[in-house]
Amino acid sequence: MNKFLSPLFLGIVALTLLNVSCNKNDDIPIYDATEQFKTDSVLLKNYVDSKFPDAQYDTETGIWYEMLVTGTGNYNYKIVDTLNAKHLKFSPTVKYVGKLLNGNIFDQTEAGKTSTFNIRTNTGYQYPFDSTIIPAWTFAFAPKRIGDMKLGGLTEKGLQKGSKIHIIVPSRWAHGSLAMGKIPANSPLDFVIEVVDIK
Repeated sequence: MNKFLSPLFLGIVALTLLNVSCNKNDDIPIYDATEQFKTDSVLLKNYVDSKFPDAQYDTETGIWYEMLVTGTGNYNYKIVDTLNAKHLKFSPTVKYVGKLLNGNIFDQTEAGKTSTFNIRTNTGYQYPFDSTIIPAWTFAFAPKRIGDMKLGGLTEKGLQKGSKIHIIVPSRWAHGSLAMGKIPANSPLDFVIEVVDIK
């Protein structure tokens, strides 16, 4: 019986060790959004201090911004109720440049051209993440509130026709821990957005 138990016992021990070693996740970094936001905040503060000393800081979002041109439009943002979900919906035509903090441009409108977006952001419990745009753009465009609904926008009325804004945003409000094309994971981003029209 000892001859039978010994190989069986060794086999069980070997399988247990193999299972434990395969499940070991010590080498995989765990994403911590709060820690990343703190890291981004220090990085952004240094970036803004050295390049954009007139930028304002939004304490609720951690976004730095400069209103370069206020705009003359009088667009009235609305919440649309669709099948038990309330959405902020609008369609801006813009010129924009998006770059990393090292200055590398990852996206921009072609010279002399514009881009039009149909934007829809669910204002429910996942606001502003359930959207057709990154959260940073939702905060840039949206007004601070519509009626009783707080949207946390950077400006009282939201961006208007003719507005031009410079936003410098933590990765939380961009692509977070995901790499997207030329944008590495956990990248704070720098945008200049000019609103040519909005409907």
